[in-house]
Amino acid sequence: MCFTRIIKSEYQKYPKGKKWADPEWTEFMRKVMDCVAEAMRCEVARLRPENKEESGEYLNIDAFFIDKSAYNDKKLVKPYGDPLVLPSAVVEFENSYDIEKISYCLWKTLCIRARIRVLICYQSSKDKVESLKNKLEDVVRNGRLMKEADGDLLVIIGNERVGEEAPLEEYFTAFEWQNDRLEKIENLKW
Repeated sequence: MCFTRIIKSEYQKYPKGKKWADPEWTEFMRKVMDCVAEAMRCEVARLRPENKEESGEYLNIDAFFIDKSAYNDKKLVKPYGDPLVLPSAVVEFENSYDIEKISYCLWKTLCIRARIRVLICYQSSKDKVESLKNKLEDVVRNGRLMKEADGDLLVIIGNERVGEEAPLEEYFTAFEWQNDRLEKIENLKW
């Protein structure tokens, strides 16, 4: 999976043992999104603030991936720079342990029509990763958010208990929506 290789490649560039603050995590994820977009032949549509203190979200989503070819069609590109087309993918990353906030992030991501919707977040232990996964399944099922959906859902949850020195395959657990539930992606290569 291109996404996981890029996360690993970018992650290896950061010093080990350094505790990341929210702004550092966000900047890391922005770099990952830029690399993923390049691999997908897409642009990342997001606010490009001059002030680094701003979130950079676009329509309150961290990253919209728009096919580069759409930028060549002058009828589609508007004065603010991004074309009025459906995104190929959307990605939301949440820096909070708050399950309700993460549930909201999942909901808003699933409200976007895109082939791929991704939520990246973390929890403080393996038990809490499992608990969050179960809660997110309930949110999707109860809200009928994936009924007749024409796209995929990927949820990646980090377990901060394993520590920053752990290999990414121990830190992250990836789930894909299948058979009306979040199924763990087994043997994922990072």
